[in-house]
Amino acid sequence: MNKKRVLVIPFLLLNGAVILAALFKGIQISLGYYPLIGLNKISLTNYQQVLNDPFFQKSLGYSCYLALTATFLSLLLGLLLAFLLLKVKNPWLHKIISLPISLPHIIVALMMMQMIGQTGIISRLFFQLGWIQEVGQFPLMIHDSGGVGIILVFLYKEIPYVAVTTLAILQQLQLGYIEVARNLGASSVRIFFSVILPMIQKTLVTLFIILFCFTFASFEVPYLLGNPSNQTVALTAYDLFTQADLTTRPQAFALNLVMSGICLVVAAVALVISRILPGGRKTS
Repeated sequence: MNKKRVLVIPFLLLNGAVILAALFKGIQISLGYYPLIGLNKISLTNYQQVLNDPFFQKSLGYSCYLALTATFLSLLLGLLLAFLLLKVKNPWLHKIISLPISLPHIIVALMMMQMIGQTGIISRLFFQLGWIQEVGQFPLMIHDSGGVGIILVFLYKEIPYVAVTTLAILQQLQLGYIEVARNLGASSVRIFFSVILPMIQKTLVTLFIILFCFTFASFEVPYLLGNPSNQTVALTAYDLFTQADLTTRPQAFALNLVMSGICLVVAAVALVISRILPGGRKTS
């Protein structure tokens, strides 16, 4: 066995034990076994209460809306940006575009509050230019029901991430296929969908899974920029966990496990679809 692999085994065992212990404890509490507050009967009651709760169903729909919107827009705009970077060989431009990747989401959220809030920099600039009569006329994009500010934070972080990741793949593509297709009279659109897209399909699917799961389960950005009437699933679980009534904690654990299950299902469906599409088929 490779010596480097042997050295990794203790790390994997330690982290695996911690993760499995936490998962086992979470499942245990979500099933109603929580002796600390006198709950000793295992049942699916908490899952039933969570899934049948209209507020949870609304939170689930809102979380899916934010995650799908931010993910698809990030993939589309990030891919376009990657093609732009492929043509523009400017190292400084590459560094500037890569900068948002290193910033924490909470910092970007605070920046967005200062930029596009109704009392932020842009609204004050519009007021000084006379485009609006008062700062309250500036469109509400922070703490709004549509989650515009939340989506903008995710786009600011994720578009460069998609661009840098796909750029590395595009630079390694066998461009001979593209030249052959062009010589045979294929249009640019046909070349993209028939040649380039199948080659980067696995990367895009992987990015979709990563971005969807992260945005779906994100807590800090919706907490800072979200509307109290439209909570995400993560915020709903947090509220259940932090209530003074400890009997709501099993529901919080159940909600977190439901959230994890949804991410696993979405990932599995994405992988299945990827195998069906041309880029995932094995050619003999």
